[in-house]
Amino acid sequence: MIPSPPPAPFRLQCVVHRESASGIIIHDEQILGTSEAAAVADAKARFAHLLAGRSGSAALRDAAGRVVWSTRQDGPPAAGPA
Repeated sequence: MIPSPPPAPFRLQCVVHRESASGIIIHDEQILGTSEAAAVADAKARFAHLLAGRSGSAALRDAAGRVVWSTRQDGPPAAGPA
C-alpha cells in the first residue's frame, strides 16, 4: 500500500473591510490541503466566515507562491428569492 502524501501548504491572504479605526482586517493563514481542490474548498469556507457579510478580497497561493484561487466580494451578498 502506498502511503498518501502529506498535506501541501497553501497560504490564504484576505483583506476584509470593516467599520473600525483602521477600516480593514488583513488576514494571513496557512491552509493544509491534500489537494489543490481541497485547499480551495477550505479557503472558500474560511473566507466566507471571515467576511461575515462585509466586503473584501482573498487569494490562495500554493507553496511556489502562485495564486490558485482568488475572489472579491463588494458588500453583503445579495439575498436570494424567498
